[in-house]
Amino acid sequence: MKKMILVTAILSSSVALQALSFDDVKDKVKSSVKDFKKFRNPSDMSAKEVVETMSMGVLSTDLITKAFKQALKIGVNKAVDTLGKKGGFMDNAAVRIPLPPPFSQMETMMRAGGGGDMIDEFILSMNRAAARAAPQTAGIFVTSIDDMSFNEAADILMMDGSPATDYFKRHTKEELKELITPIVIKEMKTNKVYKYYDAVKKIADPMMKTFAKMTNFMGMAKKLGVKKYIPQDGVNIEEYVTDHTIDAIYFMIGQSEKMIRTNPVHQTTKELRKVFGKVMP
Repeated sequence: MKKMILVTAILSSSVALQALSFDDVKDKVKSSVKDFKKFRNPSDMSAKEVVETMSMGVLSTDLITKAFKQALKIGVNKAVDTLGKKGGFMDNAAVRIPLPPPFSQMETMMRAGGGGDMIDEFILSMNRAAARAAPQTAGIFVTSIDDMSFNEAADILMMDGSPATDYFKRHTKEELKELITPIVIKEMKTNKVYKYYDAVKKIADPMMKTFAKMTNFMGMAKKLGVKKYIPQDGVNIEEYVTDHTIDAIYFMIGQSEKMIRTNPVHQTTKELRKVFGKVMP
């Protein structure tokens, strides 16, 4: 497969070669043929060698990194624009923030006990807060992208899916979380998340106590020595909403990266066309 890609890449570069002198063309062809013969088993090639050979040396690490950053910034803008609209979270099943545990495990019982309206308001308030917070995070994400350095850029380029986004998430999430949490908390207050959380908790607490009493759940946990590992005060709602907000933005960035990698229509800059157009099938 790699051999086929290498031959195709050499042929597809013929237009660019027309601008070179005959001697330059001859040297480049000889070099490419030499590389092709050298790696009769393409698995011997590193990702960087594959990329350099396929692009006839056009794709440098700096150029690939620049394209990655452009793709991620495009993804950020699309993400915050989509998520920041009315219903941006609530109406999108892929990113909608659900009822958090332990309430989620008790939802059927709580709704049967008359708590359905309060649960619905709680879920809606979390998703509205996230939608209001998302656009305010754009600058934070863009600054983080500008500061990023992509080690092993060629390896990331050769991967399937949304590897640049995955790399970005692995290296920035915790730092971004610290910066974004205050924004989310502000919108949680504005959208009465705490009010509905307390209301749902009041409905759930008696049920949890009744369950614990009937089953002696906590007693058994104490005997087994695992009581300290069982949450006593429910979920950290601020962390819960913040994590879902950030993960939704990363998810949407990843979806945008996939489109840029596979669809020329979304390769809107010369760097994106040069990098993804040459390497991606």
